[in-house]
Amino acid sequence: MSTTTVELGGLQTENRNPRTTAIDKVSTEELCRILHQEDCRVATAVTPCLPEIAGAIDALSERVRSGGRVFYIGAGTSGRLGVLDASEIPPTYSAPSNQFIALIAGGDYALRNAKEGAEDDRSAAKTDLDAFNINPALDALIGIASSGRTPYVLGGLEYAKAIGCTTVGVVCVQPSTIGTEGNADYLISAVTGSESVTGSTRMKAGTATKLVLNMISTGVMIKLGKTYGNLMVDLKATNVKLRQRARNILKAIGGQRCHQSDDELDTILAACHGSTKLAAVVIVLEISVQEAEQRLERNNGVLAKVFAEAEAESATKTTDESSIVLCVDAGGSSCKATILSIDGAIGTGSAGPCNITTNGLDACLSTISEAVQRAADSCSATKGRRFSSIRFSAAWVGVAGYDRPALKSLIDEGLSRLLNLKVCAGLDVTTDIDLLPMASISEENLDSAIVLVAGTGSVSMSFRKENGRFVRTSRAGGWGYLLGDDGSGYGIGREALRLALRASDVYRMRKDAGAPSQPLPQLADSVFRHFKEQFPEAQPEDLISTVMVPSSAPQHPEEAVVDRTSRIAGVAKTVLAMVGTNGDADRIIGAGADSLAELVTLLASSQDIDPSRSSLVLAGGLMQDEEYRRRVVESVEKAGYKFQQIQVVDHPAMYGARFLQQSVQKGKST
Repeated sequence: MSTTTVELGGLQTENRNPRTTAIDKVSTEELCRILHQEDCRVATAVTPCLPEIAGAIDALSERVRSGGRVFYIGAGTSGRLGVLDASEIPPTYSAPSNQFIALIAGGDYALRNAKEGAEDDRSAAKTDLDAFNINPALDALIGIASSGRTPYVLGGLEYAKAIGCTTVGVVCVQPSTIGTEGNADYLISAVTGSESVTGSTRMKAGTATKLVLNMISTGVMIKLGKTYGNLMVDLKATNVKLRQRARNILKAIGGQRCHQSDDELDTILAACHGSTKLAAVVIVLEISVQEAEQRLERNNGVLAKVFAEAEAESATKTTDESSIVLCVDAGGSSCKATILSIDGAIGTGSAGPCNITTNGLDACLSTISEAVQRAADSCSATKGRRFSSIRFSAAWVGVAGYDRPALKSLIDEGLSRLLNLKVCAGLDVTTDIDLLPMASISEENLDSAIVLVAGTGSVSMSFRKENGRFVRTSRAGGWGYLLGDDGSGYGIGREALRLALRASDVYRMRKDAGAPSQPLPQLADSVFRHFKEQFPEAQPEDLISTVMVPSSAPQHPEEAVVDRTSRIAGVAKTVLAMVGTNGDADRIIGAGADSLAELVTLLASSQDIDPSRSSLVLAGGLMQDEEYRRRVVESVEKAGYKFQQIQVVDHPAMYGARFLQQSVQKGKST
């Protein structure tokens, strides 16, 4: 019997990898490190293929939208990956089971067993495909072969191309036989190079293939409207996990319009035959299931188009958008948005923390979007519309961290794109603190204002009234938790923790020495109980570990710092609750109030501010505590500065929105 020789030497996947020649001699951990380093190269190999992948997605989407099918063919690992990808589409996106069909050389038996010679039969692919009555005008074929030369795949591509199907080739070498034969309309060559184990294409080549197939099928589903944003809206709630996921999706899409309980959401889902997408239309537009079905059918099942249509209808009913204004207080602790309309309609919405330097630009823009949408949802003038369709006459966004010069242009560009307004031409972007003196802007007999913010951190700023608004003139404090923040939540918590940690040391030393334990001092005991409630594993003798790195702390260094700072600042509530009943608490709070007062008096003296014609604006979580606020004001006045007005602000965005609305009305009247 003659022996068939196949030349594999020119295939990158068959070359020997010089970086892994000693993997049988290293430690297990080093083995894992080497394999991982090789795997890290895979994503880079896929990057050059993105334009070709995008072309394939667009071509396949049009065919599937028209009722076509996508066939995968492959052998061995490549065939199994095709089967995996095709089989995951129906449960993930509620797609018909015959929309993505995978064929493997040797049939289903080859999924779990090697079938000798199956991949070498070039004509077998045509036989397998003919069983499905291929429609060349609608159907498409993806041929998968890491080596780029598998006969079964070559035959399938040749046949599909000849009858007029759209064809895609997925390979991991270059050049390839698939490329040479020219039967792939879109050739995706993710060249992963030599494998960690020579020729084992189930490794890097298999990973690259999985990435490419994931991207293609996911892209097609997105193009068909199977997602809303990044939410999997076309899932069917058929089990406990999927029902909870469906509820979460409905709450995310509905925002404040989704006021239903879990049981009520389940009832709506049942009425919608388990369709999350249909339920979302019912909830957001507050319409019947029948009307929701009609709207989805009219818009080809694309949820975004359904909402856009509803927004357009709503826009035609809006008589005057020229006086709708928006103000956003994008602070480090939370993001709050306020919408005001000329007819008195008010909408407010809030979302998570929004400090640019801590959270990053993309995350902050997403948070701002969430808060603005919630405000739009709660405002009678904009309810039922995406905020992106609203033509705001003016907007003011105060962003924590905006005073970092390197970030200003990026923030301006991002917000301008988000709100469809240009900076200095309808859009004003400042720090969040610049919103605060607007609480005193209507007082004509005031020349200036000093703002004192005490939350997790502390800072004070002075402002001068100029051309109808306050302009910042100077700043004191705001050095951050490492160097300052005295009098802030962090500063108060830090002082209380120092006292508690000294008591913890004594407790530990007595325990180590076998001496009888003694009760912790009152404040130290309260601090320990504060942490014990959050972290049940906390022990008095090792309080420092609970404060710095509790077992449930985030693992990412950046998150760990933020989380630790918040934990320490959280102790301030415990201290404030003990004021008047504990000497240590009184001392800490008194010192904190004096530190904050010093920031105010420093600004007043250096800026030659006349307190009789000035306002002291107090903001931040700690300034909402009446007793602490009283002590701060008392300390300021003791230093000789009695301000004409003391203003406590807890909703800066409301004051900013009112200022914008007045400015817009003045502009119309002139």
